[in-house]
Amino acid sequence: MPKRKRQSKKFKFLGLIILTQILFLLFNEFGLMHWLKLNSKKLAIQNDLEQLLTQQVKLNEEIHRLNVDQEYIEKIARERFMLVKPGEKVFKVIESKTMQ
Repeated sequence: MPKRKRQSKKFKFLGLIILTQILFLLFNEFGLMHWLKLNSKKLAIQNDLEQLLTQQVKLNEEIHRLNVDQEYIEKIARERFMLVKPGEKVFKVIESKTMQ
């Protein structure tokens, strides 16, 4: 067998091995594609965590105001539960569906 054909077969075999290794590194359980999916999930979870922490701070502020601020409690009672002080009158404004 000529020397050139043997080298050509060696290069083809070596190329096949290298290609197989690259595909293995990309698509196995610990490969690049799996890492990219996990990284994407990690970023989504971090974003959710930041939103939940912000919501927690707002809720803690709301709890504090409800425990301390009497005027705030009154405002909430009026807006949400339509409560009034004795002697006050409530007027409901009915909006017209058509503008004239």
